[in-house]
Amino acid sequence: MNLEIEKDQVHVWQVHLNSTSSHPMEITKALSSDELEQANKFKFPEDREHFILRRNQLRTILSKYYGCQPREIIFRYNSYKKPFIYMPELKRIKFNMSFSGDLMLVGISKHNDIGIDIEKVHEMHDLENIAFENFSSQELKYLNGTLDITNTFFKIWTRKEAFIKAKGEGIYHPLKSFCVDIKSSGSYEQLVIFNHPAESKLWRTTEINTSSGYIASMAINSHRFQILYFQLQ
Repeated sequence: MNLEIEKDQVHVWQVHLNSTSSHPMEITKALSSDELEQANKFKFPEDREHFILRRNQLRTILSKYYGCQPREIIFRYNSYKKPFIYMPELKRIKFNMSFSGDLMLVGISKHNDIGIDIEKVHEMHDLENIAFENFSSQELKYLNGTLDITNTFFKIWTRKEAFIKAKGEGIYHPLKSFCVDIKSSGSYEQLVIFNHPAESKLWRTTEINTSSGYIASMAINSHRFQILYFQLQ
């Protein structure tokens, strides 16, 4: 039976990569030739195995919605290398994946563009310089007005990363061209896309529940949605 997702739902899957039992050599059968080619570009074996494991887990999750084997999922990529599912004969869903440390998150929406980002919280000696180069003036006010500068930085950073991933442009989208709101009084936060006020009204961001020591956020092209959480066993 296929796993169904309703119109206003977002499914967020969390995977503990260090607790998976499959050996990378066993799960390569689920990957496509271009994925294996990409895996072989990694210099270190542990990075290569981690990539193979992530792709297998992503395929495993997505196959639950299509009622097929993980190896049957067909990916295509936009001009910025963002993957999407190319299976015209079946229903289409939107998804995005992020990983940090030993955790991986996959966000899934039925119709709306979605982006997700997770970061393992750690001290950064150049945090203020990175913020100055990439944050808007309002985001810098959030950062400078807090006693917990590290956590606040990652709350802002993950929301910004989630948005540019949802837009499908990744690093090519200027981080200073928009401003996220981490102090919204509503359930979900609006953002401001400078010079595009109409488009700003279409987007929301929110923090995602995840394991201790990590911060995760999501951006979605929707005004109303309900988040449901899943663990891949």
